[in-house]
Amino acid sequence: MTDAIIKKRLPLAADTEPTDEELAEVMREARDLALARKVESDAWMRAEMAKAVENARIRDVA
Repeated sequence: MTDAIIKKRLPLAADTEPTDEELAEVMREARDLALARKVESDAWMRAEMAKAVENARIRDVA
């Protein structure tokens, strides 16, 4: 009967090393999140720069 018991892998157990597939998945998720944050940050920076340029032009004309 013990041969029929399938041991479930516990990836968060202290004595368990992650598999290559698990590491690859985590790294893909981290990369995707970092890229999404960069896109958001770049858009914010462009908007802030556009506001700064517009404000500078308004002050320059006045």
